[in-house]
Amino acid sequence: MKNKALLVIQIGLVVFAGHFIAFEMFHIPKQAEFTAIFGIALFYPVVRFPLVGVYAVFIVSPFIPFIRRLYYLVYGRPGNDPLIILGDLIVIMVFLALLFEFRRGLSEDKTVKRFMTVVGFYFGYMIVRAFVFNIAPLGDSLLRLKYYAPMVLMFFVGIYYGREFKHLKRIWTITVALGVIGGLYGIKQLFIGYSAAEKLWFSTSYFTTLFIQGVARPFSFYQSPAAFADALVLSTIGVVLMLGWGKFRGKILLVALIPLFFYGILITSVRSNWIGALSIFFIWFIILQMRSSGQRIAIIAALFLFFVVYQLVDDTVKADMSPDGLLNAFNGKLGKQEYVDLMVTSRTKALTDPFAENSMLSRIALWKFLFDLTKDPELALLGRGVGALNADSLYVTYLAEFGYPGFIFIIGLYCAFIILGTKSLGAVSDPRSVILIKGIIVMDLSFALMNFTGTHIHSFPGDVYFWFWNGVLMNVRPLDKKLVEESMSVAA
Repeated sequence: MKNKALLVIQIGLVVFAGHFIAFEMFHIPKQAEFTAIFGIALFYPVVRFPLVGVYAVFIVSPFIPFIRRLYYLVYGRPGNDPLIILGDLIVIMVFLALLFEFRRGLSEDKTVKRFMTVVGFYFGYMIVRAFVFNIAPLGDSLLRLKYYAPMVLMFFVGIYYGREFKHLKRIWTITVALGVIGGLYGIKQLFIGYSAAEKLWFSTSYFTTLFIQGVARPFSFYQSPAAFADALVLSTIGVVLMLGWGKFRGKILLVALIPLFFYGILITSVRSNWIGALSIFFIWFIILQMRSSGQRIAIIAALFLFFVVYQLVDDTVKADMSPDGLLNAFNGKLGKQEYVDLMVTSRTKALTDPFAENSMLSRIALWKFLFDLTKDPELALLGRGVGALNADSLYVTYLAEFGYPGFIFIIGLYCAFIILGTKSLGAVSDPRSVILIKGIIVMDLSFALMNFTGTHIHSFPGDVYFWFWNGVLMNVRPLDKKLVEESMSVAA
């Protein structure tokens, strides 16, 4: 009787599965249905083998915007697209799968524990500020929370997997491979044109800076030209790391990828990424070769100063605004028409000619205005809340949204990661560890530079890479010890 019951159940399951498969052959699931199916399909593999989820974050996330655009061929663009949370869904599943491991303790190092406490507080504070003391509507702040909180969990995932060099190396290999695919697809968009799905996206997009003189800038399969350029910056770092990790056949082909990545960054017309890409080699071959910490800090400060001065001089020379106008922007003495010229006219020019962008002065006027508003004690201490205002700069955005504590925190966090990386360089001995640390420092410095005029760690790939690799940095000394022991055992 028991066997017959099992047989009936099996037949019933087969009939149900057949009906479901036949239905899906002629029915494309809607966005919410696809999100649910995706989550169900990945749940067991990720919970059982969390490393599968880690790889999925790096491999699947780049293609989510591409999948979303394909849906426009069948369904209209929803107000809130559930597909946008696919990457966050994977990260949350990985974190939950490792939760019991986290409870046992990720590290005995007091410095690492302090970093974990600070990042954990940041994660909790972002969630609280979506609900408390937030001038933005709750629905809007919850949607914007996606860009602040979920990917922070990758910091703890990075700490956990920070001792597995083969996986770390493999992730950088995946990064380079995706950079090649993305770069070629972006060049295809430039010379051949856009697909039907992408053209439908244009008709529903309010992303005005996507276009230059009515022509869309290449974005590959990413969500924006800036995200595409970020991915190629990271791919360039990946190439530098792989070149330093050993001799192998086809090494010259890796060198040939650098011009491909640079060309891809160039056609996006995102100037901050141009400078970020060039800074990779400047930091790697000059700053990181210096043994004095004082010299490194001085060169880094000079690099930031050069970036700011270059932007200001370029805008002053090419814009209609005179040098006196620049001083007025700093002093808050702009007249009404001058302010309109800065915030409207010059930013319009920035869209029509990226080589003569006149947007820095308008940013300065906005930043000066926001700093002036912090004279209000409430804005100075608390800011406006999660997602309330994007100020075209990561640092000023945190000032506007979380007050001076947020402004100091994000700058301090960057400095802390960079200082920890620099100190770790002198504490490791295996060449593979040294190169990995250098790569993380280069990533932090180049993104810190680019974030001066952008928010590059609030969307993929910047957010995933920033949090994961700085998590890896926490455990780089145990990783080095493991690599040294493996080398000694091989030599013996």
